[in-house]
Amino acid sequence: MRATIETSRLILRPFESDDVDAAFTWFGNPIVMRFTPTGPDTSIEQTKARVAKYQEHQTAHGFSKWIILDRRLGRPIGDSGLLMLQEYGWIDFGFRLAQPYWGKGLATEVASVWVRAAFDDFHIDRLTAIVHPENLASIRVLEKLGFLTERRDTIMGMNSIVFSLSAKDGETDSYFRRRMSLDWTQGDLHEGLRCFHSGAFFEAHEHWESVWLAAQEPERTFLQGLIQVAAAFHHFQRGNYAGTISLLRSALGRLDRHPAVFTGIAVTPLCTAIRLWLEALETIPRTSPPPVPQLQLVAIES
Repeated sequence: MRATIETSRLILRPFESDDVDAAFTWFGNPIVMRFTPTGPDTSIEQTKARVAKYQEHQTAHGFSKWIILDRRLGRPIGDSGLLMLQEYGWIDFGFRLAQPYWGKGLATEVASVWVRAAFDDFHIDRLTAIVHPENLASIRVLEKLGFLTERRDTIMGMNSIVFSLSAKDGETDSYFRRRMSLDWTQGDLHEGLRCFHSGAFFEAHEHWESVWLAAQEPERTFLQGLIQVAAAFHHFQRGNYAGTISLLRSALGRLDRHPAVFTGIAVTPLCTAIRLWLEALETIPRTSPPPVPQLQLVAIES
């Protein structure tokens, strides 16, 4: 059974009873726990119970949430690790740092060694991570590790994006980066396309954003352009012409970087339509814009 995990800056080990006071500094912090389904601990006793639960899990499974220590100072700065969630049928992967340690690359450092340990040492086949859609910092870490978005769902009462990573998805000595395939015939891409073509532009934006959050380049920039197009037409529906123009210009700058057909979407006619819209809206006096363009799907030869 592995007793510690070490990196150049960190030491990770199972929680001990003496860790409760230090752990309460982040478990009881409303900002640190903002995107946690249970919210912050309201008392030291609650953190004590949490740590006891992690210790029981460690005894039962050989892994759990472990405490993170600053290697140089030996100071507790957060927690990270794996929990068996029987009610959902998956092993949950998570990481959390006390607020003074944000923005230093430590989350990626600790998360990457936990992923390697999960696959290489604990022989776990698949990890799942749930993240609030507004928790962009954690989403970026998962993207670096190669986690793929599965769906949006309500997990433990929290609006969540469900990410997953399988052991076979990549080499453990890399950051598990993997290019994303965009399939417009299913999932959020398909639902967003349907909403866009029915004039439900805000809903289209929401569906595509859930995919964009997990995408890598160059798909990420392309999706961002489409999201801005949908947002622009939503603003137009609300009479915000300045917002429409700004978003269409930004979208055009992103979409123009891509070939005539990208991920099965015809880019050239879309960019042409955007230019016509900008010409109509920026003309003084303003003229009526053309119909909202339809996104054309083009079969990609294998």
